[in-house]
Amino acid sequence: MIALKPVLSAWLDDAEQIARERQSSMMLDSMSLDKKRKRTSIAAPEKRSLEAYFAIQPRPSGEKIAQIADKLDLKKNVVRVWFCNQRQKQKRMKFAAAGQQH
Repeated sequence: MIALKPVLSAWLDDAEQIARERQSSMMLDSMSLDKKRKRTSIAAPEKRSLEAYFAIQPRPSGEKIAQIADKLDLKKNVVRVWFCNQRQKQKRMKFAAAGQQH
């Protein structure tokens, strides 16, 4: 029985350490869920400006996207994603129109 005490003690220490690590990991996961990004809403004037830029150049360079973002006071990534989404929307509309003609 005395020979088992060090083994059981080491096992218990390991089990407690694993439990602490799991608990801290779960706390970090719950904290990252709290920081979920909210969906960006683009106001009508900014949307009209973006549509005007899109009519001129549907594939602006990264530098041009940065300039547009600065002018409209939006994040560069928001403008980039907006252009990507508009191109996809345009592509869908062309595909739907082609399908209706046949």
